[in-house]
Amino acid sequence: METINRQFKAAIFDMDGLILDSERTVLKCWEKIGEKYGFKDIIPYGISVIGKNKKATIDEFERVYGEPGDRYEKELREIYNGLAAEGKVPLKPHTIELLSAMKNAGMKIAIASSSTREEVTSQMATLGALPYFDTCVCGDQVTKSKPDPEIFLLACDALGVKPEEGVGLEDSFNGVRSCKASGLYTIMVPDIIQPDEEMKGLADIILPSLKDVQDFLNLK
Repeated sequence: METINRQFKAAIFDMDGLILDSERTVLKCWEKIGEKYGFKDIIPYGISVIGKNKKATIDEFERVYGEPGDRYEKELREIYNGLAAEGKVPLKPHTIELLSAMKNAGMKIAIASSSTREEVTSQMATLGALPYFDTCVCGDQVTKSKPDPEIFLLACDALGVKPEEGVGLEDSFNGVRSCKASGLYTIMVPDIIQPDEEMKGLADIILPSLKDVQDFLNLK
């Protein structure tokens, strides 16, 4: 296994699709809405907004379907939150092991998620992961959605580190663009969408799992 000879002071994680196995669930929710209201090609739309915040998701819905997306995004969240409350949206394998190893190494840890603060804290608390994070910067706290680097820069500020002192972890294309633009060392752990040539050029490294991230960072 390749490893890196470098110590990072902090790690900043995306949530959906990276540490939370949520993206397939979200796409199933979009599929239900598409079938209910007759929206065609809803899955390609759902994939296109992975990594974007609520406002950007709604704006893209209006661009694609020609009508306001507020009610549909709200309905999607209601369906998804019901599943999450039932524990049907689990953590990705090796999440707790990686977070624990980072804590043991003295690293500061943050979430930089396009989901709302309520959604992030609720889901992480339900799954027992919230205590590992020193701070959470969420989609309803920023003015610009990923791929803009604002959310990662705010997370660095909240942790008191410079971007070059930290590592960022992402699964989505927009997330990788955001993370790399912030100046963080960028690790991509793909979920639904596999990396293309752009991602291979942007990410500092692409790894298949969080276990591989732990090994790559030399964390025990």
